[in-house]
Amino acid sequence: MPTLRPSDVHTLATAVVDSIAVALDPDAPHSGLYYWECARPYTGKVVEAVRDAENPTIRELGRALIDAPADPERYAALREALKAPEAQGPDTDRIFDLAWESECNNRLGHHVGAHYTAKEGLVSVDDLRTLPPGPGLPPGADPEVLIVVPFRDRDTGGARLRNLLACLQSLRDQSLPRDRYQVTVVESDSFPRWRDVIEPYADNYLFAPKASTFNKSWVVNVGVVHSPGRSEVVSILDADVLADRDFVRRNAERFERPGTMGHLTYRNMLCLDTPSSQRAIRERLWDRAAQPDLDHLRGYTLRRGPGCSLWVRTSAFFRIDGMDERYEGWGGEDIDFNYRFDFANAYDSYDDPLLHLRHPPASALREDGELVNAHIPPLSWKPEEPIGRIDRFAHEITPVTGEQTKETVEAA
Repeated sequence: MPTLRPSDVHTLATAVVDSIAVALDPDAPHSGLYYWECARPYTGKVVEAVRDAENPTIRELGRALIDAPADPERYAALREALKAPEAQGPDTDRIFDLAWESECNNRLGHHVGAHYTAKEGLVSVDDLRTLPPGPGLPPGADPEVLIVVPFRDRDTGGARLRNLLACLQSLRDQSLPRDRYQVTVVESDSFPRWRDVIEPYADNYLFAPKASTFNKSWVVNVGVVHSPGRSEVVSILDADVLADRDFVRRNAERFERPGTMGHLTYRNMLCLDTPSSQRAIRERLWDRAAQPDLDHLRGYTLRRGPGCSLWVRTSAFFRIDGMDERYEGWGGEDIDFNYRFDFANAYDSYDDPLLHLRHPPASALREDGELVNAHIPPLSWKPEEPIGRIDRFAHEITPVTGEQTKETVEAA
């Protein structure tokens, strides 16, 4: 058991209830499926210890939370019971030991705001389209920042499109002057499915034809290569990020520091649950808040995440040949890019807030528990042709209908 364990009872009690939530809430794996699987041996021991606790109050409240791990009232009740002086003793100390061991071996954290409520109204694509699109890039502008947003929404019922529109509208409400940054959305699909919806909110819309599995790395490269202008800095941003008002200014200004070549904007990414996603969008876009109030939000924290919001100098991006286009699907492409970029450039990270909106899960693991792209050796990307070729997968599309070819359907 860990000897470098904090003595603060509140910290230890929080580790217990967080471990239970991470272990059992169906939302938790969506924050990082691979990391959630890695943590199961540790979080599972906490669940067992609380379920069989000697203290009847802890046992009763623990089983209640186990039955409803997303319930904030049950979460708070068990935490308070674990902190009570009368609860202290060898058995509770053993639970604390297991919880701290779990905390030390788990990439997923848990956040519950003091004023969180699960009762939030739905925000739809149609709702977002009623909002003014905001200021676009002025004519004649020569922006130094290019934000590339890779995108596909084929089978989520519009959930990812909703998130993209929220992301784009948050990028239209920024403290940096509008002529200093441009936003490119690259949609990759068998046809430009959402172009008419996206174009009013993006400075540039690119369509990258690919009928089979989504290839984020290639889509990002397409955006960097084919966006207009010669921006000095590239931001690679997931379509599910809700940006705060100072997001662009804060990260752009960091490149004014000597020796800065790139950075991750955050240390911990808060992956919001469904009610919190609705609340955050309403606060940011309807209430015009600079950033949503964390006291109203709940979600799972991905600690030291590898991607989602990267800023790099354009020259450094091309120096390492961009992202590795061999990666298909979701899993490992951001890690590889981080490894290669950090090897070749001075690479920083910051502790800014980063909110990730809820969407249906996309990540998957192989039968052996590894990421789907685990067969690709890290640091081995040496392209034999120019990166970001927009027609690289055009052979998957029949020219007349825009549908998948028979071979692509069978492969998918």
